[in-house]
Amino acid sequence: MTNLSIKRKLLIYNIFIQVLILMLFSFSIYKTLEVSSKDKLEATLKVILLDIADDIIEHKKELTTREFDEEKEYKFEPLYIRLLKEENRYKEIKNTNFPNDIKTEDNYLKALTLNYIDFEYQEHYIISRLKIQMDKKNYVLEVATNFSTINSTLENLIYILLFIVPVILVLSIIGGYFLIYKSFLPIEKLLQNLKNINASDLSKRLESKNKNDEIDLLSQEINNLLQRLEISFDKVSQFSSDASHELKTPLTIIRGEIEIALRKDRSSNEYKDTLTNCLDELITIQQTIDDLLFLAKNEHEVLEQNEEEIYLDEVSLEAYKEMQTFAKLKNIKLECQIKEPLQIKGHHKLLKIAIKNILKNAITFSHENSTVTISNYQDKDNQVICIEDKGIGISKEDQEKIFDKFYRTDKSRNKESGGTGLGMSIVEKIVKTHKGEIKLQSEENLGTKVYFIFKFLN
Repeated sequence: MTNLSIKRKLLIYNIFIQVLILMLFSFSIYKTLEVSSKDKLEATLKVILLDIADDIIEHKKELTTREFDEEKEYKFEPLYIRLLKEENRYKEIKNTNFPNDIKTEDNYLKALTLNYIDFEYQEHYIISRLKIQMDKKNYVLEVATNFSTINSTLENLIYILLFIVPVILVLSIIGGYFLIYKSFLPIEKLLQNLKNINASDLSKRLESKNKNDEIDLLSQEINNLLQRLEISFDKVSQFSSDASHELKTPLTIIRGEIEIALRKDRSSNEYKDTLTNCLDELITIQQTIDDLLFLAKNEHEVLEQNEEEIYLDEVSLEAYKEMQTFAKLKNIKLECQIKEPLQIKGHHKLLKIAIKNILKNAITFSHENSTVTISNYQDKDNQVICIEDKGIGISKEDQEKIFDKFYRTDKSRNKESGGTGLGMSIVEKIVKTHKGEIKLQSEENLGTKVYFIFKFLN
């Protein structure tokens, strides 16, 4: 049973339940007909009994000569009638073929209530009795019949059920199989479509007919799962590709430095230079891996902790202070213009990382002795952080690709800035994680403005 398919199990359960229902239904009909037939028989015997009793009382003087012909009168066969008189014991006065195998105890007859009809069921008979009184003498009138009428009716019912029940059972099994087949057909199509989807191609989706039934809802949830898997697989694939591409150069440099150092004996200073170069490349590798891991995370992984209300002026001011030293090294004047306190929900540290990345780029690519400004202000329904520099600017062609991973403009591709080419991708991810938008305005040799735009708190 455990190795059977769900369809076969349902079919077996259906057959079992149908058989059980039909058996209970047949038994119920049989017992109902039996009870109703007995009630009808008792009602008929009661009418006949009362009619005979009235006739006996009315013609009591002709008691010995009266013939009991109610069988013909009521056209009810077989009908057995007997009149008993109480003396020391009840003695039979008159009867019409009353069966000898109907046994009646004298004590039972004496216990009967006067003018009350009593029914007794024996093995093959049903007997109705009525105690009456005439001339201060007690009489018991008995009217009986056998179960031939009931048995005949019940036998006919059994024959009918023996014919009808198998037919109904077969039809119900066919109907059940049809319903099971029709119900599982969409699932089988779903499974067939799922077989065509594999890890090498997660772009396929299950067909949704927008019926909003259980199968359609299942298809939608599977499609949502496939979409999440596709995004995850793409991230893993992109991470592997990006990592292998970006780590190849520093690893090659490290290998070259070590191979050159090992070709002959070197002075301690030369070994130190080699180790320093290797360390610089290892730091680059470590930074690249950390940045790639951050970009590979899902939004809920980035926001592991509960969101909190943060003030943009506080975050901007902290970033401004932490970048002052770097600005002085580059002979850049850093200014902070905070007009009013603005508030959003998010993560203080992540947002500060994004602001510092933009400030670092602005300082790095600004002309010497120029100014970089960070400002906070309100613009209609938005809260804005703006970072402006007077540097080399970004061409329109480069602006379209600036947020791509490992992309560097021609002016900064030499890596002297110390970046990994992932800073702008990280900034974009952090801003989007905070339900914000990042915009860029730049002209070559005139400068660049970067805007972080956030909606007001509800």
